[in-house]
Amino acid sequence: MKAVVANPLLRSGFLGIISALSFAPFNIFPIFLITFAWFFIKICESEKSKQLLLEAFCFFFGLHVACLYWLVYPLTFDLEKHWILIPFAITLIPAYLSAFLLIPTFFVWKKAKKNPLLFALSYCLTMKFYGCFLPGFPWVLPGYIWCCDEIFLQTVSIYGIYGLSFVTLLISGYLGLSFLHYRSNNIKKIIYSAIIVGSFLAFIMLFGQCRLENNPTVFTNNKARIIQANISQKNKNDHNFAFSNLKKHLQLSRHDSQVDLVIWPEASIPYLYKENFAQLHDYLKSFLNKSEYLLAGAVRQDLSTGKIHNSVVVIDHNGINVANYDKRKLLPFGEYVPFRKYIPFQGIASDIGDFDPGEKTNILNINGMKIAFAICYEIVFPSEKDVDLIINITNDGWFGFTTEPFQHLQISRVRAIENGVPLLRATNYGISVVFDPCGREIARIPVDETGTIEINIPKKIKTLF
Repeated sequence: MKAVVANPLLRSGFLGIISALSFAPFNIFPIFLITFAWFFIKICESEKSKQLLLEAFCFFFGLHVACLYWLVYPLTFDLEKHWILIPFAITLIPAYLSAFLLIPTFFVWKKAKKNPLLFALSYCLTMKFYGCFLPGFPWVLPGYIWCCDEIFLQTVSIYGIYGLSFVTLLISGYLGLSFLHYRSNNIKKIIYSAIIVGSFLAFIMLFGQCRLENNPTVFTNNKARIIQANISQKNKNDHNFAFSNLKKHLQLSRHDSQVDLVIWPEASIPYLYKENFAQLHDYLKSFLNKSEYLLAGAVRQDLSTGKIHNSVVVIDHNGINVANYDKRKLLPFGEYVPFRKYIPFQGIASDIGDFDPGEKTNILNINGMKIAFAICYEIVFPSEKDVDLIINITNDGWFGFTTEPFQHLQISRVRAIENGVPLLRATNYGISVVFDPCGREIARIPVDETGTIEINIPKKIKTLF
């Protein structure tokens, strides 16, 4: 430990690593506020840009490795084929994300020392840029540290996750500035900084409390049944288990009570799906009650184009494929390989080659409901507008009992609050859940459990965001 403290690069990396404890499932948010306050002080006191950028890179690299270490887990299912990629998965993606954050680091050091406002603004703009306009991975955003309780998250209904991330970094900046004023014994400025920090924290909590009290959960007459079959990833990848996997989903789906939507997780139909798959349709409809729609994840081949998609297929009680949504934002190296011409590597999630991205809207009208679909990590992108319901289907079985299922869950929760829309989440391994439009958890199936959730769908509310 003494060696870590003495070496500035090791110290920075260590502080980045412990910052990850602020995210799910630990949610110790004060750690992030303190470590980023330290980082703000580091920028203010550094004399040489080269040393600062090295320490900054170590700090962000430690944070991203600790938060995203689970990216290695899918590679372990076929070690013979993918073992060589493990060192790259654990280093290159965190390094890529960390390198971008050196841009605002240098800007603040050069132009905006001791300015918490520009500190927060420059980092948020950079995160927004690489998260939404480049092949980025906007998973480790500062605003997600507040997921320990829905009361802290309600302000995203005003300004979204990037707005909450800005406020989070602003608080850290002013905490750091308070310490600098303490060193110079400037009591007046200490009080000024403390008032700003306290005001933001008070606003977050008071707004959250008022919004929750003024928006109790109201349920509609529409009902849904969420299925979590809890099939091991090894069995999902084995074609010998295809029919038994399908049968397990169907057995969990059959009930005497009638619902409007039966929701299965990502890739829950264990065959290459085509709209003329008559035998499968006949089998599926025998398990559906009248007026029920099955919304199931499937690897789908479009007969008109021949393209292969990761999709949600919608099948009515007559066994007719009435609609489809094809995933638009594919996971690099999981569902497709960037620069395929130069990288002779097969995507991890598919044994039939690269998926093709969908080109149509993710919003479908089903049984009078306007539903926005997000498959797997698409839920990290805040894009759903003017809908009645968000449905997120995924298969977190790829990542086992790591921190990923818990982080993924909380990210989806924020999408519900941003849009004031209930969110239903179906995942094979866990965690399947129902959130109301304020992010309150109404029902859950934990990790590594088999079960169903049958519930009336909550009613949406209005948000400024």
